Amino acid sequence: MASRLTKGTKGYEEILDAAALSFQTRGYDGASIDAVARSMNSTKGRVYHYFPSKVDLFNAVRERAMDLAFDALRGGYESDGTPLERLTIMAHEYVRVMMRHQPYMQVLVDGLQRRRHRALTEEQRGEIKRHLSARKRLEQQFREVVLAAQDAGEIQIALHSVTLQTFLMALGGPVLWYSPRPDETPEDRKAIAEDIVKFGLRGLGVADDKIESLRKSDD
Repeated sequence: MASRLTKGTKGYEEILDAAALSFQTRGYDGASIDAVARSMNSTKGRVYHYFPSKVDLFNAVRERAMDLAFDALRGGYESDGTPLERLTIMAHEYVRVMMRHQPYMQVLVDGLQRRRHRALTEEQRGEIKRHLSARKRLEQQFREVVLAAQDAGEIQIALHSVTLQTFLMALGGPVLWYSPRPDETPEDRKAIAEDIVKFGLRGLGVADDKIESLRKSDD
């Protein structure tokens, strides 16, 4: 794995961005250090300077994806609003990060699915375990706020693991189907995010008039 001293440098970030796109478009098996370097008009040596192997590069992209997701949730999770207001902010930002950083998020999803399809080395199993632990922490933030909203009478449906997972699947859906149009504007993307969040909140039993009031306060 790359030294912590290199994280955040321009070279490191450029490689991560190129790798995320390569893994998204080619899949893990189709991507390579050479392909990542070519997409940057660079050399393999530049990539190897930061990452000793494709596995290390793949894991770094997954780690960055999880960091982006946690960063997106932080504002809503730590806000002083009501539980439902906090949840709405978290949901909006989660959808937006899925759309804004789709290549990273697709790699995160693919990385978790890979454990089901092939034997893994001890090192790879350790990385998967670490990423699953981070995923559980992210889910716990949502669970905590949803339960608070339920206790406050803002959510009418009892929270079960299936309910939470379905809610999160709705919010994360853009990873699988979103493809920005050439003429798409920030307002278009905001409207898409609002529709997804509205769909998710309805599934939790939040009334439409309440959702609309939350949307207006967000504007």
